[in-house]
Amino acid sequence: DSTKQVQGIYMLEPYDPRKIPVLMVHGLWSSPTTWTQMFNDLQGLPEIRRNYQFWTYLYPTGQPFWFSAVQLRDELETLHRRLDPGYDNPFMNQMVLVGHSMGGLVSRLQTIDSKDDYWRIISDKPFEDLNATPEVHAKLAKALFFSPNPSVRRVVTIGTPHRGSEFANDYTRWIGRKLITLPKMIMATTNSVVRDNPGFFKDTDLITTTTSVDSLAPDSPVLPVMLRSSKAPWVRFHNIVGVVPEKTFLGKISEKGDGVVAFASAHLEDVESEIIVPSDHVKIHQHPKSILEVRRILLAHLRDVRMQIARLEQRQPVPLLPSGVAVPVPTQPPAEAQPAAYLKHLPPVVDVDGNVEVGPQPVQNRETRDASASTVEYGDTSLSP
Repeated sequence: DSTKQVQGIYMLEPYDPRKIPVLMVHGLWSSPTTWTQMFNDLQGLPEIRRNYQFWTYLYPTGQPFWFSAVQLRDELETLHRRLDPGYDNPFMNQMVLVGHSMGGLVSRLQTIDSKDDYWRIISDKPFEDLNATPEVHAKLAKALFFSPNPSVRRVVTIGTPHRGSEFANDYTRWIGRKLITLPKMIMATTNSVVRDNPGFFKDTDLITTTTSVDSLAPDSPVLPVMLRSSKAPWVRFHNIVGVVPEKTFLGKISEKGDGVVAFASAHLEDVESEIIVPSDHVKIHQHPKSILEVRRILLAHLRDVRMQIARLEQRQPVPLLPSGVAVPVPTQPPAEAQPAAYLKHLPPVVDVDGNVEVGPQPVQNRETRDASASTVEYGDTSLSP
């Protein structure tokens, strides 16, 4: 409850409409301070410092992660209305989400089209037939039926249990229930819905799961639905997986993975890039190779944004993505004169070797893969350019 009082999106610098937002979402039993190392290192590169602004999301990690995703969805919508009420700032509509551990699941849920997939987890009956007050109906609808955020363009997941974690075993789940208490209003609402609708639900886990530890269990019914849900075709996904070296003590006693999340759970096929980092779960997002990868992604994203704004300035049609779906605009396209005004504030992109890049040039001396390639591992690297 104390975290609930300070929950929200926090800016690490005053808002600048000429910079692209990067929202960092922490994981279980963590806080925004966990991003200090990555933030400081990313800010050390002038191109990133001039073109990106970093935000963090603080939320109560004891609640199921899908509750947190609903709250983040509301927070982002409210913030966007305040900062860009006309939805015409091209940089605000190029947001990047970076999530560690459970924060990766919260982030990915911002890019999913729910359809009726999540309602079907708990019932085969029409949602309209649910016996509940209009207020409860509205709350459940918001949690179970949602669309991808059109302002999010990339998501980076780091050490994320996409298929759950064996860490959420019977013992840790029991401890979690002893230590974590959901707000009484949430518990009363979900309990009353189940009580007032006997025989209506086939699985009530989605609305009665009481802790984040329970929600991360491998048998959670939400995780497989997330993996097969329709994702926004305009979003590019990147994944960072931790694998503890076998020669270490943790590597010897645990299965392949970061000691908390197995490689089989963290690995994804449908991503633009994925790398393996030799790190444990707690420190993977602070590892130099993870930070280098996020830096590479941000520089690549910056090139794409420049190209899109340049096309708008030349009054060319918005290009179609490989899937044939046009990049969405939340309300209406920017005014004709606006892209040029923003473009002049965007300096040239300089890669990690100090080379000025013009146009769609590939990043040099980097190991990446597309969605059909195999996972790659980075060799020894340094944060110094």
